[in-house]
Amino acid sequence: MQQSLAARRYAKSLIGLAKEKNILKDIYTDMSLISATVSANKDLQLLLNSPVVNTDKKQQILTAVFKGNLTDLSFLFLNLISSKKRESLVQSIADSFINQYKELNNIITAEVTSAISLDKKQINNIVSLYNQKEESSFEIIEKVDPEIIGGFILRVGDRQIDTSISKEIRELKKAFNENPYIAEI
Repeated sequence: MQQSLAARRYAKSLIGLAKEKNILKDIYTDMSLISATVSANKDLQLLLNSPVVNTDKKQQILTAVFKGNLTDLSFLFLNLISSKKRESLVQSIADSFINQYKELNNIITAEVTSAISLDKKQINNIVSLYNQKEESSFEIIEKVDPEIIGGFILRVGDRQIDTSISKEIRELKKAFNENPYIAEI
């Protein structure tokens, strides 16, 4: 809990600085890159969380990985985090920044799961089922899961619309198992 609070505070201060310098979108892109890179590389995660590896070595590795791929502000921020011995928070800070940026810009993440790949028009029709605010925009994550057989599952935050055939089959099985008209022998 304490780490997430620290990560939120670092992210909030970075958002404030990025807004002041009018490069919020660039920093969002950088934080997305940092989050994706760290989450995709298990060795980098272990290195950043390791108390055995000293700060200088962690800073060298972060420089080697991200130098030239980030804006100056993001790179300086990474160095600041590293100098404060908070390298273990790098991914949490990046994720917190992304969440705060989306909240600030009214971006809602919608996850659409279907049995086959859908085109943009179909996805937009599905997302329109969700009560959309006029000022909100959607970031759509599409997943393909053949096990749902047909239909779709739409998840937005903690709400879910499930029209999949696999759900209907589960409900039918449950109804047949609870059938009160079966004579007991």
